[in-house]
Amino acid sequence: MPVLRDPLLSCRLTKPVLFVLSLSLCSAAVADTHDDGRQDFLSGVTAFQEGNLNQAKQLLESAQTKGVQSLALIYNLGVVYYKLAEYEQSRQTFSQLIGTKQTSLAHYNLGLVALSENDSSTALHHFRTVVADGSQQKLAKLALAQLKRLGSQTPSPKQWQALFSLAVGYEDNIGLFPDTAASTLDDGFIESVGAASGYAYRHDKTAIQWKAQFYIRDYFEEDNFNTHLLRLGTAWRYHLGQDRISLGLEGDQLWMANTSREQRARLTADWLTPTCSTKALKANCQIKLEAEQIFADKAQYQAYEGQHYRLDTRYRAHQGDWSGELQYRFDYNNRKNREIEDEFYSVSPMGHTLGGKISYAITRALKIGANASFRHSDYTHSHTFKNGETKKRTDRRLSYSLNAEYQFDRTFAVTTKLGRMSNDSNIDRYQYDRETVTLGVNIRL
Repeated sequence: MPVLRDPLLSCRLTKPVLFVLSLSLCSAAVADTHDDGRQDFLSGVTAFQEGNLNQAKQLLESAQTKGVQSLALIYNLGVVYYKLAEYEQSRQTFSQLIGTKQTSLAHYNLGLVALSENDSSTALHHFRTVVADGSQQKLAKLALAQLKRLGSQTPSPKQWQALFSLAVGYEDNIGLFPDTAASTLDDGFIESVGAASGYAYRHDKTAIQWKAQFYIRDYFEEDNFNTHLLRLGTAWRYHLGQDRISLGLEGDQLWMANTSREQRARLTADWLTPTCSTKALKANCQIKLEAEQIFADKAQYQAYEGQHYRLDTRYRAHQGDWSGELQYRFDYNNRKNREIEDEFYSVSPMGHTLGGKISYAITRALKIGANASFRHSDYTHSHTFKNGETKKRTDRRLSYSLNAEYQFDRTFAVTTKLGRMSNDSNIDRYQYDRETVTLGVNIRL
């Protein structure tokens, strides 16, 4: 593998068309390995060549247990599992190559695994990804041949993608009123999210990407809380080995209560690397910086004009059917703040957020998960109230949710989410609870 329906394991290939790819994998196997593990790896290759698949499996798994870490070992284990018709294991193993320099090879082999399971829609997705990537021309030709055999049209080399979701939901405290309030506002809503991205330019390790996103939440009765957001952006991306760096420019238009509220101009920079993986977990780490300027449309929103800066760090990992994410985010705001006669309200918090996500794939179609986050916010200026009292606001907000997704195929999925948010503040008027439930559909193109 990667020959049609007949994977290869050995470093000494009989198919010269794939010599360069497999040679790079084999050379990777020689580096950074323990002697015993390396010997098991080489013995596993020999066992495969001799047709002893079960012995090859045992030796390669032993090499992994003894600390061998290389793309070649992952690749070869995936091939052995494939040859033994252990397709679930093969799929999980090849998936570990995604995000490395062998991403295209991983997708091609995952396509072959899907074909063996008679899952043509998943196979089409993987073969199209290989062709759209275009970084491995020989693999792309093989993937094109598979697509032709499956009766699929050639995919766009720009690899344009789109996602649309539509949901209905209910929220029990729209206005975020405190628990001591005489009444609250609750209402149902319709929520939709859309995103599209693609490459205006892509060559070798460099690409220029365009993206567009929108978010809409319309309440059935409480129109004053309707929210619409449109975001457009572009980014320059560069692959440096296994790492990816990017610089971007984005612009937002925000509407509240069906009228324009503000615009935002944003600069972004981020770095993504898989080097934080361990022997037990395949992972990637991301650091992202944002700086944005906010412009208000109307006098009632001018207090929110100013600057917002953000540092966002994430650690994502998966093992088997489990996946998870840890996040730390720092926010700093420098807004105009709000003055009403003798009163003063700060809208410039400095916040620290710690969050986590975990999900489990019960089957290939059904996934369940849970999210939780805690944010501590200190406002940079003290509030001044009508009675002359001053107090510096501090908030501690806890959010958590349960969610589930059923994926009918690569295109269509049904989702549901139940969430709760609790804000504990040293100023009573900002202390509130809110619960939300949604049911929706996702369409991926």
